[in-house]
Amino acid sequence: MPRPPMPPGAWGQITVARTRSGSLEASARYVYFSGRVARIRARGTSTQAARTALVRKLQALNGAEASEGDLTPLTTVAELAVFWLREKETQQVSSNSLKAYRGTVMNQVVPVIGERRLRDCRTSILDRVIKDRAAFGFSSTMLRKVLHGMFDVAVRHDVMASNPVRGVARISRPRREIEYLDMEQIQDVRRLIETSIGNTRPGPRPTNDLKDAVDLILGTGCRIGETGALIYPEIDLGAANPTLTVSGTIITETGVGTFRQPWTKSSAGYRTLYVPPFAVEILLRRQVENPANPHGAVFPTRRGTWRQVSNWERMWNQLVDHTAYDWVTFHTFRRSVATLIDREVGIEAAQAQLGHEDSNITRDFYVHKASVAPDLTLFLEKFRPAN
Repeated sequence: MPRPPMPPGAWGQITVARTRSGSLEASARYVYFSGRVARIRARGTSTQAARTALVRKLQALNGAEASEGDLTPLTTVAELAVFWLREKETQQVSSNSLKAYRGTVMNQVVPVIGERRLRDCRTSILDRVIKDRAAFGFSSTMLRKVLHGMFDVAVRHDVMASNPVRGVARISRPRREIEYLDMEQIQDVRRLIETSIGNTRPGPRPTNDLKDAVDLILGTGCRIGETGALIYPEIDLGAANPTLTVSGTIITETGVGTFRQPWTKSSAGYRTLYVPPFAVEILLRRQVENPANPHGAVFPTRRGTWRQVSNWERMWNQLVDHTAYDWVTFHTFRRSVATLIDREVGIEAAQAQLGHEDSNITRDFYVHKASVAPDLTLFLEKFRPAN
């Protein structure tokens, strides 16, 4: 069998020979990044000196060819984290998500295993890290997501054969009851909003913004950030089956302000939804009643700018505080939508409507229902008491 070729950056056996001038010369075949093979030489006053000089020359050559940030088995986890974060910065990732990733890296990854080499990162090590951090109250879900993304980079760069995070056992937690609103409660909430709009108070005249936003969430299943980012150019109300496209969300950054990010939380969040008649009526009314704004926004502020998500949340909290519905959030309406669609159509339809990448997210965190066992009554009837 022929000997397998050496990979780029590697060198072959070092040999030492005396030159005509009497000095000692070490040489070895070196494979360049391009694949070209050349013999590299170095001299010294002794055999060991010549070998040492050649090894240093080969290492320097290898380092010069490697670009800054190249990953190797000797790369540390901290260096991998920097590499991964830089990659994330070039992708369509929101500033808030980047901030959360950096916080997880700096607070949970680097202090614990930052100096460990990639070659020493096994599933058992990462399993222990995630479980230990969870015991201190950190989010195991976020830590697992960050580590999984980091080591996926190592796999793509041929440093590791497989992602060691894949084998980490998930931490089971007691299932939390999913809170949602039934039809009667939704009507109660609507009456609560109507009463608030009709109350006389000092300051600017109340608007229908909060009421319309809640109804559009119920009519689409959108997040409040997505609802606030809706624009008329991506809404087709004249079609036989009216649609709207969810293509962005509202972001607020320190030093930058509030703006519409032209992409959604995930790739699955970019979606076109059919709009029910009651939501079409809301959009048509707003288009007629509200003055035009430079963004084509459905929910601009009085000055025609984008409204912060925190302002929506503040308005909502002021409404429900000290009422029977103080537990309700904008996400509660999304869960109500998911629960209804799952019951009427199925979990995949609910997943698509809400813009989730995985139906398990919809099932585990948004749909209120117990698992349904198969109909086994025919067999269970065998236990009928004897007459």
